[in-house]
Amino acid sequence: MNPARPPDETEPLTPEQEATARAAGLWVNQFARTLKTCRLYDGNNPTVVRFRADLHVATARLVEQHGAVQLRFTADDVTCEGESLYAARSREDNLALPFYRDGVRGLTLTRGIEARECDVLVDALLQVTGQNFSEDDLVTLLWEAALAHVEIDYVPSEGEVGAGGPSGTAEGAGPLLPWPTAGGEESGDGGPSMTAAAPDGAAVEPESPAGHLSRSDDWNAGDLTVEIEAGYEELEALSASEVKRFQAEFAAEHDVGIVTATVAIAHAYLKSGISEDDRAELARFLPRVLRQAISHAGWLEAREALLLLRECKSREWNAETFAQELLQPISVAGAVEKLDAQPDDAVQNFIALARELGEPGVDWLNLVLAESQVRKNRRALAEAIAQLCRDRPERLAPWIADPRWYVVRNVVHILGWIGGPQIVGLLQVALRNPEPRVRQEVIAALGQVELRYARPLLIKLLDGGDSRQFCGVLHMLSAARDVATTRLLMGFLQAPEFENRPLDERQAIYSALGSTAGDAAVAELEAELHKGNWLSRNQEAHRAAIARVIARIGTPQARLVLERGIQSKRVLVRKACEDALGGMRDAA
Repeated sequence: MNPARPPDETEPLTPEQEATARAAGLWVNQFARTLKTCRLYDGNNPTVVRFRADLHVATARLVEQHGAVQLRFTADDVTCEGESLYAARSREDNLALPFYRDGVRGLTLTRGIEARECDVLVDALLQVTGQNFSEDDLVTLLWEAALAHVEIDYVPSEGEVGAGGPSGTAEGAGPLLPWPTAGGEESGDGGPSMTAAAPDGAAVEPESPAGHLSRSDDWNAGDLTVEIEAGYEELEALSASEVKRFQAEFAAEHDVGIVTATVAIAHAYLKSGISEDDRAELARFLPRVLRQAISHAGWLEAREALLLLRECKSREWNAETFAQELLQPISVAGAVEKLDAQPDDAVQNFIALARELGEPGVDWLNLVLAESQVRKNRRALAEAIAQLCRDRPERLAPWIADPRWYVVRNVVHILGWIGGPQIVGLLQVALRNPEPRVRQEVIAALGQVELRYARPLLIKLLDGGDSRQFCGVLHMLSAARDVATTRLLMGFLQAPEFENRPLDERQAIYSALGSTAGDAAVAELEAELHKGNWLSRNQEAHRAAIARVIARIGTPQARLVLERGIQSKRVLVRKACEDALGGMRDAA
């Protein structure tokens, strides 16, 4: 666009011009603050990113509300609509000077300006005002950026224009060159077209009192220190958050252990396309990393190191020899001590490492399980062993013969999780352990086996056990009707010492008979119902229990026995049968 001529100072500004000048003043101050922030911090600093984003939002809002906004630059001020926006307070706080020094006299922002274009403006000004001076001036940098929504009026150098003009022309006197825009037509030589023209055909740079513009970089002793103080205030305001950020980044960097960093570097090195000799050299180094990781309870890093060793395919590395090191008592004790003090996720990492060890990992897990003092850890380890041995439960056979009863109990518990007929033989070996708690665990494990496979072992458990074990076995045997089990229970019932058994054992026998007996036992139960002295009151509870057993059988033959009992002349028999028949009707 053609930049407009600044209004005459004697003419008052219209309300629209005043509003534009105020909005442009706010934007110029924000632009200056963004430049200062970018000089203070690295480009990736969150503060710098935020300042740049805010500048783009402010620029877009400025041109959207006020249309194209033109800024003019003198040696010491930035103006808009003839109003001063950012007069130089000192040489260091002279925003207009870099523009004026490089020949830029006007800058016009138009609607549609993009964030990239705002960043180019900031970066170009930083480049020409930084310590590392660029060979290109501001005009060249902006020209090469081809900004579609930023138009610039500038004064050409002597080599560009004025070849035929008088040699005595003062410096800066000459026409302003138009600025190329991305939307114009191409010129004949393929370059960008010119769409802007000088506002008055010529613009003369203001001269300093000495008659020429000074471009010295020397420090003027009389300059004000306001900008320096403002810079310190800004640093002070940002210092708290920046110190916290630095401390957090420092702590995060140093929280990474040396083993973790080493494994990460080794992984990256292995993936970088190394030669076979380099791979062999790495394989010689990784065992040290693996042992170091295990000694520091870095189970995750140890697993990664083990996987890297396998990827190296070293002939010098022997996994079995390393596993034997882990199974040594001192190694197991150290692993247990560290594992019991770690959180749950570390236990899962330990289990994952054991899985990678293969067969020796099962023994390692069992040894750690035997020594661990944390219940939740023991459960997690036992579940892992059950998963590893689900298809091969015989892998746990050596631990069944362990002299420590609690180790055997743990293994039996794991076999119960595995279940199936394949564990029956192992449980039979466990029955030889004299510890009652092991035998109780065997009973629980047999509950996960089909009754036809478990029944022989359960029947063995009926001998020599306490009342709790006896009742538990009978409860398991009563899961299905079975003639052999019924004969065993009838033997207990008809034995002379039945009356001397504890009450809970007698009740368990009654209950098991009701669940396992069929019509084949009804005749014997009827005889048991009528057995005893007519006047004996001690047989009342026994007869009532036998009648309930017959009622639980529930067949027509059993009902016929109870109906005959109701016709009995013996009061106790009659009452027991009536109560049992009443229970059958209620159940129906």
